[in-house]
Amino acid sequence: MSATVPKRKRKASTNAIREIKREQGKTNLVIPSAPFVRLVQEEVSAYHPNMRIKTEAYEALQQAAEGHLIELFRRSNRCAIHEKRETIQPKDVQLALSLE
Repeated sequence: MSATVPKRKRKASTNAIREIKREQGKTNLVIPSAPFVRLVQEEVSAYHPNMRIKTEAYEALQQAAEGHLIELFRRSNRCAIHEKRETIQPKDVQLALSLE
């Protein structure tokens, strides 16, 4: 007769922290390239329908956009932590944007 040892139950935040650390170690882009390119083309065509953009320009724009978003979420997270919360809310993002 073998006794089965029950698995330890982890806190909900443990998996989130593990996932955050895994993502921080990566250097690839977070937003998929194809949808980002489509979004940029859609916005540019509203102003200049025949404008063409080089691939390097899309990559530079995507890196800049992701850098801005990551910094925005970092500031929003600080606002949430200041209010003793673990989850960011729209008011945190609005506050972070107004503090820029």
